[in-house]
Amino acid sequence: MKTIHLIQHTHWDREWYFTENDSKALLYYFMDDLMSNLEQDNNIGPFVLDAQTVVLDDYFQVAPEHKERLEKLIKNQRILIGPWYTQTDFLTVSAESITRNLLLGMSDCEKYGQAMKIGYVPDSFGQTEQLPMLLNQFNIDRAVLWRGWSERLVANTEFQWQSQDGSEITTAVFPWGYGCSKWLPTDPMSFTEAITSNARKQCQFAASEHVMLPNGNDQSPFEFQVVGLLDHANQTQDEFHFVNSSFDGYFDALVTAAPTLNCFKGEMLDPKYMRIHRGIFSTRMDIKLANEKLETLVSRYLEPLLTLNYTNGLTYPQNAVNQIWREAMKSHAHDSIGGCNSDRVNSMVLNRLLSGIETAEQLLELNFRKLTQGIQASVDGTKIVVFNSVPKKRDSLVEVTIYTPSDKFKIVDRQGNELQYQIIDESQQDMSTIIQELSNNTTTTWYRKISMMVSVKDIPACGYTTIYLQEDKPSATNSDTIRSQESVISNQWFTLEYQTNGTLHLIDHRNGAQYPNLFEICDGSDEGDNYNFSPLLNDWVISSKNAEHTVFLETDVLTSTMTLNFTMVLPKNLDERKQHIASTRLPISLRITLRNDRPSIDVDVDLDNCVLDHRLQINFPTGIECSQHVANQPFGLVTRENVPSELDIWQQESWTEAPVANYPMQSMVLHRNALRGLGVVTKGLREYEFHQDTPNSIAITLLRSVGWLGQANLTYRPGRASGMVLPAPDSQIQGRHQFSLSLVPFCSEEEADYWQTVECINTPVISHVGTDWARFRLNPTTLVVPESQSLVEWNNSLHFSTLKKSEHSEQIILRAFNPTLSSCEFGDIQTPYSYQNVQLDERSPVEQTADIPPCRPVTISLATKAL
Repeated sequence: MKTIHLIQHTHWDREWYFTENDSKALLYYFMDDLMSNLEQDNNIGPFVLDAQTVVLDDYFQVAPEHKERLEKLIKNQRILIGPWYTQTDFLTVSAESITRNLLLGMSDCEKYGQAMKIGYVPDSFGQTEQLPMLLNQFNIDRAVLWRGWSERLVANTEFQWQSQDGSEITTAVFPWGYGCSKWLPTDPMSFTEAITSNARKQCQFAASEHVMLPNGNDQSPFEFQVVGLLDHANQTQDEFHFVNSSFDGYFDALVTAAPTLNCFKGEMLDPKYMRIHRGIFSTRMDIKLANEKLETLVSRYLEPLLTLNYTNGLTYPQNAVNQIWREAMKSHAHDSIGGCNSDRVNSMVLNRLLSGIETAEQLLELNFRKLTQGIQASVDGTKIVVFNSVPKKRDSLVEVTIYTPSDKFKIVDRQGNELQYQIIDESQQDMSTIIQELSNNTTTTWYRKISMMVSVKDIPACGYTTIYLQEDKPSATNSDTIRSQESVISNQWFTLEYQTNGTLHLIDHRNGAQYPNLFEICDGSDEGDNYNFSPLLNDWVISSKNAEHTVFLETDVLTSTMTLNFTMVLPKNLDERKQHIASTRLPISLRITLRNDRPSIDVDVDLDNCVLDHRLQINFPTGIECSQHVANQPFGLVTRENVPSELDIWQQESWTEAPVANYPMQSMVLHRNALRGLGVVTKGLREYEFHQDTPNSIAITLLRSVGWLGQANLTYRPGRASGMVLPAPDSQIQGRHQFSLSLVPFCSEEEADYWQTVECINTPVISHVGTDWARFRLNPTTLVVPESQSLVEWNNSLHFSTLKKSEHSEQIILRAFNPTLSSCEFGDIQTPYSYQNVQLDERSPVEQTADIPPCRPVTISLATKAL
């Protein structure tokens, strides 16, 4: 006889087709009902509060008077909380975001009682293969999941799951979801019949005599009567033994029973039994781009600069930074960051992210100003701080923007040596919008606004150097940009040749590899919704090849640029596309740059989306006969089939949606063989595809436009609508959009250069010009620092993740990770501070090893504090 462990819970979507304001109002009454019933009957409970502590934050906003009451139930383990702050998506947010989610969630749990040490992930749209590693790093070795599993991946719903670095968790799956036994009847006979039927279905793939049965649903009230009916169910049938339990109780029983569990390695993206909604990776690209900007800004620039200033004696505004993270995480739930919400909710999601960016940028600006004021200059001129957050010394082209009335200037280093620069863009700037004191003037003060690239050498690791702007002094190194309508640009690595059909031909000088027909843009229909891409059955796909276009080149000392301006003539909407009518002109500009400091082809895409119900992709044919590729995932790589083999069977087996090759990535996809390959590194673009008819070509999705939250009977998703059938016209994302990506050819003889280039693209060096022109005034700082400084240098092939103050102490945290599928060396650390290896939880010590397994983060805790 199988023992059925009843788990009572709620799944709490903060927002979806309703807003967070709606859910907070409901939460007031939901929590009062839950607490009242638990207080009145000690025989019921425990109750799982969806494993996300943001519910507590929301509740205390509307009912602070009940804080002690709720804390008592938490401390007594009647209500189970954590370990997450929010129920995050794992495929469209960064590794640092996931880490902070657990870090802040676990910290909250300590304040209120203790965390439920279960990696409970009830509704994420697919599972990253890094979840075992992420949980192990917080001393969690058990997980409960839904979506993405099928017996095609692993035969049973209970198994051991391993990440590539060897981390392992005991995993149990709800094959029919967290709501499979919701809203049970309260009549004893009907109850027994219903719960027995639900249990029978839940046991279909079980490997053990112990099986979970979740009782709860979306924002569903506590079914407090259920526990009192279990005895009746046990007495009136002999198929199952029902017990009131918890996740811990279930796993303890599972371990005691000691069944033989299969071992699984990999990610879970199968939509056989429940939809994965792969279209979310490209829904509402404005939200995706804002999220990436915020994550990068905070983890790779703001926190490292704050840490540097902290070690120099300034305060570290930890609560302010954590508040940015908490607000961002409210936008990281599967519906929220997926964009599969009502228009009103999507506007709130985007606004939270934009508000976070504003706060982070202001904190960054203020801390740069404090640092710059404290630098003891040895050279005349305006100080420009060049900041490198990566723990490796670097040479780099650095983007600098200045405002000057002068018609000539030069840039020098701290020894007075002139630096080479190249003007990228110039315009006129009304200085009253920058200098507060000028805003009341009756006349306008116009300056030159100049964006330029400056070549800077020996930029310290996790630190900065100072260069100087000297106005009214002519430059001996700057040269005029040569503009032409030629067809070729090149540097020491590549030649890029324009083809008359509007595509580009790339030659890699290192190995002679050639890549024709690059940068073709394809536009096709999308009659789907915010959840799923869905083309017309007989789609009319329109290519930029032979579209009306112009091309011109700019060649200078540091970069060469080719600009392609297309006008694609497209159907205005689905009706026109079905009739093969193209009435709308959609302008697209590609600015393609070769730099002299790294082997990449950098691309800025600018377009004005004026078309409805369509998808735009940019294509990079690799010419490589290899059926697999790799893409980056949180703290590492994942290997995938170009075209999923299950596409051949999904319709015969009646899967819930097509397992199409719309794949997620953090920022990179690489298709290679033993000798060569092409990688694409993006900023905020999270979706790529290998089409069935072109399986050797990488297609990067720029955007897709749809007008519905949910729809029924889609080409790739038959049957019922997902979500709600609600109009969502804002998801057509009309208007101007800008995207950035880099093409990075792979040369096997210089593999280390490839990964170094990827890191440089993901975390470029930045600058700050130290004028007094600012929105807010500051008193002079007492800080005194040198012109150049390095906090820590760590020479290895690991990729930088963050530098921050510890959550729990005065120590500072440096984190990097192995981005490859092979082990790499720990390397040498140069720092004046003592340090130890710790887990992602920033507390648990880890033995330092010479080799770092693939796809593993390495966190270093440095024993320092402000002077």
